[in-house]
Amino acid sequence: MAEDVAPVSTPTSLEAPVARRVPGRAERARASAYSARFGLAYVLLALVVAGGIAALVVVLTRPGGVRPPRWSAFVPTGTPDQQVLQIATQVSSEYRSASGGKLVAVLPDPLQATRYLQGSSGPVSVEVPISTLAVQPDISTGKHAAGDYTTYDAGSTVAYQMCGFGGSQQNCAIASGGSAKSRGPLLRREALELSLYTLKYVPGANAVLTYLPPPSGSASPTSLFVARKDVARNLDHPLTKTLTPEKLVLGRPTAGAARIDRLTLPDLYTYDYQTLPGDGTAILVLTAAISAAK
Repeated sequence: MAEDVAPVSTPTSLEAPVARRVPGRAERARASAYSARFGLAYVLLALVVAGGIAALVVVLTRPGGVRPPRWSAFVPTGTPDQQVLQIATQVSSEYRSASGGKLVAVLPDPLQATRYLQGSSGPVSVEVPISTLAVQPDISTGKHAAGDYTTYDAGSTVAYQMCGFGGSQQNCAIASGGSAKSRGPLLRREALELSLYTLKYVPGANAVLTYLPPPSGSASPTSLFVARKDVARNLDHPLTKTLTPEKLVLGRPTAGAARIDRLTLPDLYTYDYQTLPGDGTAILVLTAAISAAK
């Protein structure tokens, strides 16, 4: 018996392709133009960026290129306390007496006042921390009244003590080597340099107090007090613009002496201490030495 054979179906046609719109000649021309414009813009932008980078490299690497000058060759490092000690050591090494030794030793000062208390066996000295500095300006000009004090926080004030090399009874005074008047300009220059380095590099320093060596006789001891606002412009320019590099020896003329006087004489103060009631701290009162001498 013959078997039924199922007919094999073969596709007679393929699926119709999806019709796509072919852009016209005008559209293709516009697209090509836009593409060319964007490509040109990217090329120009890349050239500008590359040119700017190349110019910057040339400026920074060529001799005499425009690069911010260093403020000083010596830069203290480490913690603030370490920086203060390095500044004291560096600056004091630059100033010499007529014999060739150091003019003075410079020591960081903890800003303390000595208070004497009556003990069972007699007066006893106690070191009292200074919490505030009260600065009275020159009142001789009539621009300020006697009560016009500006106060500074001791925590943001760095203090140095200049100590001369003399006998044990000299109390840091300079034993020999010219008169106090002849030494004054050089000591004030050294104190100014200490102040500038400190305000430039030591974090948190807002003012610097330098106790000058006490004078002989009955003259009041003086200090140089420099606030940041007083030397802001000098901190923006290299140190050599303010202090001319030179060999600093007592008895030799100092370059820029008039500038040193202008920068330091208004900041020269006599000082005294007053104990504050209640908290056991003291206030350091600075009085303009110029008005005090008039």
